[in-house]
Amino acid sequence: MNSTKKALIAAAVAIIFAGGLIFWQVKARKAGPVELTAADMTLLAEDQPANLRHRLATDENARKDFALDLRRLLAVAEEAQAHGVDKAPDIKRQLEFQKATVLAQFFYEKQGEGTPDISDKEVEDYFTVPDNKKKFDDLIADAKAKDPTMAAQEIPKEQLDMLRQRLGRIYIAEKKGIEKGYDKEPKVRLQMMLQHARVLAQKYATEKLADKMKATDAEVDAYLASHPEADTDKVNRSKAEEVLKRIRAGEDFAKLAQEFGTDGTKDKGGDLGWFGAGQMHPDFEKAAFALKPGEVSDVVQTSFGFHLIKLEGRKTETVEGKPKEMVHARHILFRDVNSNPLGPPQSSRDKAKNALEKEKAEKVLDEIVARSHVKVPDTYTVKPPDPQPMQNLPPNLAPSAGPEDQTEPPQPAAKPSAAKPAAKTPAKPRKNN
Repeated sequence: MNSTKKALIAAAVAIIFAGGLIFWQVKARKAGPVELTAADMTLLAEDQPANLRHRLATDENARKDFALDLRRLLAVAEEAQAHGVDKAPDIKRQLEFQKATVLAQFFYEKQGEGTPDISDKEVEDYFTVPDNKKKFDDLIADAKAKDPTMAAQEIPKEQLDMLRQRLGRIYIAEKKGIEKGYDKEPKVRLQMMLQHARVLAQKYATEKLADKMKATDAEVDAYLASHPEADTDKVNRSKAEEVLKRIRAGEDFAKLAQEFGTDGTKDKGGDLGWFGAGQMHPDFEKAAFALKPGEVSDVVQTSFGFHLIKLEGRKTETVEGKPKEMVHARHILFRDVNSNPLGPPQSSRDKAKNALEKEKAEKVLDEIVARSHVKVPDTYTVKPPDPQPMQNLPPNLAPSAGPEDQTEPPQPAAKPSAAKPAAKTPAKPRKNN
């Protein structure tokens, strides 16, 4: 498929459903419950990104997990449909739009690189039909309804024209794909069925299941009480208090920082250098600025863990013509050594809550699966992806192909994705990482 055409489709989809509602959709089977065959599973698995496909081809447990995820998705969608979720006008429009997107992408893939693109004139003519114009207007209204920021401002005419051109190409390519019978092909029918399930499942989960999957404070307390090893906050605080006693007894702060510190400053004896207001976590900063040179704080808790802080000095600098107080401090950070240094910091309660909510979610989903009529086989075969060609590298410099090397560009609305929002890198304290 021409990369420019693919990008146009992807951009249109992303703009219309930027709120995370872009999933596999379309028309569900009307004849009865979903029953996937081993051949269906092979088609779906071989349509995944190359790294996942390689794992599915070589790992039986990965194939079983993939089947379980599909079984849960289809079961929730079945229950959602039984509750009439698919009858909502905005959901109907989403399903129709995503059906068009899948067929448009498949049409372009089938036509090949050299096929002339749909012209601007064809798009203009398409939207002279009142029903087609209403289809576009309704999609824009749905997008505004989901995004208060978008609803609060007028979309510039240039952007609307660009969207109209992109969406027009999707709808026209869908029509041409149907004329060629592409909507009858097994791969496309599976994609459309899966898209339908994704939209309904997400809507139903958000509105009906989310509260059942939440952990209460009382449940978190009970979990920590029954899993004392999970209460790492208690362990880290206790360790910080013991080290503080040694500091109060006269031991060297910097040496203890080298021994007990768990961040990048430990090799420097916990030295953070000079910093001013707004550069550290607010609680850390408040404790540091309250000290006198030579003083050591009590145990200070932040979202990053537990700190002991020693103030080394103070000074005032002129910044942008104004005096600004600066402090020089050291610290010792006590936190889980196995915690993800690139992910957002989590307390013991956060981790316990996540563990509980995962358990509750799996229980809810498995109960839905148990009462559903969905059938998804665990046993199926997957052919490994073809090795990706290396470009602009001499043969002796090309790395050998492996799961981590075999990647391909993401295909919006063409493949289900398990990707999660990137974890925010902690900004404060900046010098603690």
